Amino acid sequence: MNARWILKRAAKWILEFGMTLSGAGMLYRASAAYRNGFRILTYHGVEDDPTDSYSIKSDHFRYHMAYLSDHYRVIDMSEYVECLNTGHDSGPNTIAVTFDDGYRESCTTVAEILQRHNIPATFFLVTDILDNGPPNPGREFLSWSEARAMVSAGFSFGSHTVSHRSLATLTSDQVVEELVTSGKRIEEELGVRPIGISYPYGTVRDIPSDIAAQASRAGYSYGVTALHGLNRIGLNPFLLRRTSITAGDGPRTFRMILKGNLDPWCVVDKWGYRLQRQYDSRFSPEKYEGSR
Repeated sequence: MNARWILKRAAKWILEFGMTLSGAGMLYRASAAYRNGFRILTYHGVEDDPTDSYSIKSDHFRYHMAYLSDHYRVIDMSEYVECLNTGHDSGPNTIAVTFDDGYRESCTTVAEILQRHNIPATFFLVTDILDNGPPNPGREFLSWSEARAMVSAGFSFGSHTVSHRSLATLTSDQVVEELVTSGKRIEEELGVRPIGISYPYGTVRDIPSDIAAQASRAGYSYGVTALHGLNRIGLNPFLLRRTSITAGDGPRTFRMILKGNLDPWCVVDKWGYRLQRQYDSRFSPEKYEGSR
């Protein structure tokens, strides 16, 4: 946890509580924008004692899934994309759960909790990590055999590209390589063609302007970003918004997030994206330097 994360976390708490105390959250929830919106949650790591700002406590995750099971209809991403393509509303209190990066606890703690509450989820994999191991020591990631066991258990997988590089920093040919090769590797190892792509980092500065066309040509049916907010019928399925759940999002904060109190963060996504992220030490770019 660094100073940047502390400031960002404080700003989010101020926004969440401000929406509650000011009454703005109540007005927002009464609007058609909220009522007709579909939320996609994003998780990364789940640990008993989180070691980075991307991970949440196991106890918090248990509460989150129990709360969703009691108050929401959780559907797989493929079902929601079908609703988008056909123009059918997914219905009230419907939500989807996704995970980026493919940490090893996905097949243990996370899968156990999801199965206990009968919650489907989609996991986006960085294929080079599964093929060659993580670039830096520390966190463990899924193996292909563990991912295959999760497919047998009913979970879905998508691509998080080959190398987890920001696609906007690559040439068009390199972007195609990241999209196509990762999809092929997942299909080869898991026996199922991935229909979804999660763009690494996923901020405005990380997504090429022509990504929708590129992802479609690569064989995907949808793409997810790290931009906050709800999704609605008519939205480009390759630019889906998600709500990130990170360290510090305990029970009270989680309930406020589901009520839409963090949705105004989309303004920061659009105008303050230069502050959204810095170098991510979990994924080393040195291996690919000089490839442009």
